[in-house]
Amino acid sequence: MDLDQELMKSRTRKVRIPSSLISATEGVLRSYGEMSPPHESIVYWGGIKLADRIEVRSLHVPRAETDKYRVVTNHHQNSRFVSDLSRLGLTQIAQVHSHPTDWVGHSYGDSAWAAFRTTGLLSIVVPEYCRHGMLPLTRCGVHRFEDRDFIRLPKRYITQYIEVVGSNDFIMEDHRNEPVSND
Repeated sequence: MDLDQELMKSRTRKVRIPSSLISATEGVLRSYGEMSPPHESIVYWGGIKLADRIEVRSLHVPRAETDKYRVVTNHHQNSRFVSDLSRLGLTQIAQVHSHPTDWVGHSYGDSAWAAFRTTGLLSIVVPEYCRHGMLPLTRCGVHRFEDRDFIRLPKRYITQYIEVVGSNDFIMEDHRNEPVSND
């Protein structure tokens, strides 16, 4: 059985993402892309895993070190994200970050230096600093962490199992302007 068939067979839970959360994510990614020079950026999504679906319910913006070709978060910001999830009763669903060009693969750095590497974690790569948005999601690279690496999901999987729903119900935690820790 090839990878595409295996993915379609093994993962039947739909991922539901509020359209307003997508818009807010685009706003964060674009704000970094509009810097001079433009910068990559990152956000995290939290949510709940139910028997038949996964619902994205929160957007977390960490303070990050960014430049034109990379984005890095530190252990304090990652710990803050985990604390936020715990306080909200949520789990990590995805990391979403921008790339400078239309290439949406996972670079060596994207995979090797990912702050979180848990089975099933989605990693969405948005092209061109999100200048043209994220939708349809098939224009992005959607990857999932499996067997110690991020694998890119086929477009057919994305259209069948990832659904943007018309909802304004999400929580946003924005830590971009927090003071930098010295340790």
